[in-house]
Amino acid sequence: MSSVVEVITLRLPPDILKELDRLAERERKDRSALIRELLERGVGEKRIEYAVELYRSGRVTGWKASQIAGVSLWRFYEAIRERGVLLQYSEHDLEEDLKALSEA
Repeated sequence: MSSVVEVITLRLPPDILKELDRLAERERKDRSALIRELLERGVGEKRIEYAVELYRSGRVTGWKASQIAGVSLWRFYEAIRERGVLLQYSEHDLEEDLKALSEA
């Protein structure tokens, strides 16, 4: 995470605010820290969802999708399994992955 932070304003319904306060109290965190944690998780999940969609449509290999998602290849394969996406791996994919490994 960057050391530079920006302040934002967020409008939330009262029931969400109450739930945030309950969670923050239970976890002994201030509400802002809890919201930052939840946003970081949500952004990470959105990156995985985007990478899964690219992979499902055949636009990227598993290796490239894991890089887009910002997770290990094994974590990415776990994510596609959880979503019921079939593993798609061809000889071309192997060549691309080997090429990416040699460049890393």
